[in-house]
Amino acid sequence: MADTITFRMDGLQELGQRMRKLSEKVAKQAAGRATGRAAAIVKKAAKNKLKQRIDTGLLEKNVISKRIAKSKTQLTSEHIVTVKKEIYRRGGERIATRKVGALVEFGTVKVPSVPFLRTGLLDNVEKCKDAMKKTLERVITKAEK
Repeated sequence: MADTITFRMDGLQELGQRMRKLSEKVAKQAAGRATGRAAAIVKKAAKNKLKQRIDTGLLEKNVISKRIAKSKTQLTSEHIVTVKKEIYRRGGERIATRKVGALVEFGTVKVPSVPFLRTGLLDNVEKCKDAMKKTLERVITKAEK
């Protein structure tokens, strides 16, 4: 059961106009860097949340961010922050980190949830937006020179 949280950034008409003047390759790179920077903020926050609340060991090491492939014609970028699907053996038992992540994030009947991915984003939406805007501004300005 995966939840998706999406947010839009409005009020960036000037940056959008400047971005459309760039080559498609440079514009895609700018978008990728911007969303990658925001994903890094969420990833760091999620890991910090895990450190504060529970000692997970393997789970904390397997929180990752990755870029999602999009249409080749769009000048957009999408990143996700998730738990890497790794299987470890502890004694004779197999442990899947993604399953452990879901159990921690959403809880069980007997164990309360410790949402680390959702709160990593929701607590940092404005910080992510600012990072994306600053990254876009920097990359576009550099490309325009």
